[in-house]
Amino acid sequence: MSKQTKVQIREVAIPNVTISACKLRRAYNGKFGLQYGAHLSGDGLAELGLKEAGDGGYWYSTNAKYGAMDVTVPPVSIQDTDGNDIEDDLENGATAHVLFELRDYPAGVRKDGTKFKAGTNVRIVAVRALDFDTKKSNQDRLSTALLQLEVDSDTATSSATAVNF
Repeated sequence: MSKQTKVQIREVAIPNVTISACKLRRAYNGKFGLQYGAHLSGDGLAELGLKEAGDGGYWYSTNAKYGAMDVTVPPVSIQDTDGNDIEDDLENGATAHVLFELRDYPAGVRKDGTKFKAGTNVRIVAVRALDFDTKKSNQDRLSTALLQLEVDSDTATSSATAVNF
């Protein structure tokens, strides 16, 4: 039986992070199952230990569900500057202050006998969005287009013309 060592936990707040490819509220199916993730850029991110992206930014990803345990991880808390909850993912280019939780863990041995190196697990705990739009569903976009055309969603006929976005 292995000796348990205490995991060191610390929090780091990084202001003015640019967020793209945001999937912090709605999980996606990645190569390790359901995940949350985003592309982040800004000062102070290099020290966290995130995977570097080819464009100078960093990739963040974490499990949204833990495999065989059938445990669902709640999405990241995102609020605007007034403290109102934002239920949708942020659109590319959003600017936000981000709170990270860093868990330093020691080297060890997995249950299957394979060894792993000491490292740091990075998790986004909270996001305070400063300058942002939220991602829209196709139905939201259709509703917006219909409003611009002044077409009632329930009517079957109209003399309206197309709207380009």
